[in-house]
Amino acid sequence: MKHISSAIAAGLLVLGSAAVAAAQSAQPSAPQARAEHSGKARQRGPGRHGEQALFRDMKLSDNEKASLKNIREKYAPQLKALRPDFKAQGKIAKGDTAALRKRWQENAPKREQAKQLMLAERSEIRGALTAENQAKFDANVQKMQERIAKRGERAKAHGKAPRSRTPGQN
Repeated sequence: MKHISSAIAAGLLVLGSAAVAAAQSAQPSAPQARAEHSGKARQRGPGRHGEQALFRDMKLSDNEKASLKNIREKYAPQLKALRPDFKAQGKIAKGDTAALRKRWQENAPKREQAKQLMLAERSEIRGALTAENQAKFDANVQKMQERIAKRGERAKAHGKAPRSRTPGQN
């Protein structure tokens, strides 16, 4: 009887170990999962979630889609060229508000340049749309600006500096 219970316990131990090993090999590792996710994010491009909101409730024709793709391809290298300037400056220690304010002031011309590029891109995108889609696009832009303004108001109410991410907003 003792041998049987020992054999059952050993068998359960082996099965449990095999189940754990199988479960670990079935799930991608954390770095692998992040790499896969970041690859998807790179395919969409920077700031494309906000852009998706601008096209909400629109049915774009193939012609419009092709025009939008060409416009994005025109502006992407220019916007991408600005990014390393922001990233190359290194990290600021948490809580170092003086250094953060200094960097914010130093980056003002680059932010303004990026804002102007995004406004020009948005203007070209609007021009590539049909009259019906232009009306929807304008309404979506207005909604986005209202959301950003509300976010800024909430930040001010909590004593934080408001963030401006949309071109044309200060």
